Amino acid sequence: MDRPARPARPAAARRCSARLPFNIVLGPYELAVEFHPREALDDRRRLACVNLVAGRIEIRHELQGLALARVFLDCIVRLVHFSKGCQEGCVEEAYAHSFATGLVEFAQRNPRAWRWFNLLLTQNLPAGAGYDRVVRGVVKRAPAMPRHVQVGRHAVRLRGISKSQCGNAFGWYVFADREAQLFRGLVGANLAVVALHEITHAVHHVHGLEDGHRHRDYRRAQVQGWLGVMRHSPAAWRWLAWLMSFPAQANLAEPVARRAARRG
Repeated sequence: MDRPARPARPAAARRCSARLPFNIVLGPYELAVEFHPREALDDRRRLACVNLVAGRIEIRHELQGLALARVFLDCIVRLVHFSKGCQEGCVEEAYAHSFATGLVEFAQRNPRAWRWFNLLLTQNLPAGAGYDRVVRGVVKRAPAMPRHVQVGRHAVRLRGISKSQCGNAFGWYVFADREAQLFRGLVGANLAVVALHEITHAVHHVHGLEDGHRHRDYRRAQVQGWLGVMRHSPAAWRWLAWLMSFPAQANLAEPVARRAARRG
């Protein structure tokens, strides 16, 4: 996590240039999101920092567009892992699950911040992404699970599997086949968690991460890898964003009408 805060600076130096109209709530923490000139950041070496002592996320005030989205996501990932106790020395499985459960918690406990982040993506990614419409629920139908998700230079297959195939797990990532397998009976928030978890294994795989790698390696790979998914796999992100936004409607079972149409 970020280093301890420095001694307080004069009030003029601490004054923020802007503040987002929502706080971020994760685990036991509630932090404001403020924009500051470089000299007023708790850590001037960074573009942003999570200042737990002062109760705020501090972001360089000149950032905008995808650069702002990247820095904001990095702060969320930092706070997610810290709030869940996933720090230096944790195994790869722990990092995958910490990210997955943390991002779902972020979306569900921070709806205004979640909508703002997806609007920022929509405004700065190729036209037609429509992520903001998905998380606001103003689409004609719920997005369906895509067959593939682009992770780095690799297409990772997504496939539903039966209870007998998944055994005592809800899903698997098959490294040799670059395939994320999800139990077809998954519903609710658990579907989003498991899907994110297995795809995050693919992100780690692409970046060559396994047990023993540094905390910062996992954090950087997750930010870079998932921003890549948002940029290059819009169908996958629309589906995942929907699952996180509307867990009560989330399920992996294929609708009866669609199955009948395929058989007919």
